[in-house]
Amino acid sequence: MDYKDFMEYAFQKLHERGWLMELIPSSITKTDIAEFEQEYLMELPVVLKLYLMAYKPSPTDIVGMVYDDENKEIKIDTIDFYDLTDNVSDWSECLGCFREEFEDCETPLREEIYKNLFPIGYMDGWYCLDLSQSDGKDCPVVFLEYGGFWDCYCDSDGILHGKCVASNFRTFLEWYFCGSLEPEYEKINHVIVNYEFYSLWHDQHFISELNFPRR
Repeated sequence: MDYKDFMEYAFQKLHERGWLMELIPSSITKTDIAEFEQEYLMELPVVLKLYLMAYKPSPTDIVGMVYDDENKEIKIDTIDFYDLTDNVSDWSECLGCFREEFEDCETPLREEIYKNLFPIGYMDGWYCLDLSQSDGKDCPVVFLEYGGFWDCYCDSDGILHGKCVASNFRTFLEWYFCGSLEPEYEKINHVIVNYEFYSLWHDQHFISELNFPRR
């Protein structure tokens, strides 16, 4: 399916799987995106534009199955997706807060080193889209852990990329929104994966006050 149909499908699946109580349309328009791109000299990939114009993301943490390429295994992980669907000014605020981390480093980094990163969520660090590796339609999702030890994620030109956690944003949404890896995890571990399964896992790994939906 094309990116537009996929985005509708992904949010519908997120709703069906219990992570969204209702589908609330985004307030973001094509004009908002174009003005943001012009102001920040960014070119956002198609999949991100459609994501931002679709629906409000889950107001709570999402737990899902992701593929850990380093260890060659499916694992359970969680993320708090930023809500960037009310006003484009939220993007500026989010981007500003993220970039402050680099300015607050013991040795502040030049903006050209990290301007390729667009933050989409947080959990013990920042999940970002690496726009420097965009093909215009999609790009990798990378992670920068909290703490600022990021030298190993810089390329030979000194550009910061982060640890690649998904080859593209569509795959990342397939994992968290659609549960695409759950059947294989069930087969390997002989368990039934559903909302209650994730809720129990969350309670075992995090304090109860953490942002998690109760039904």
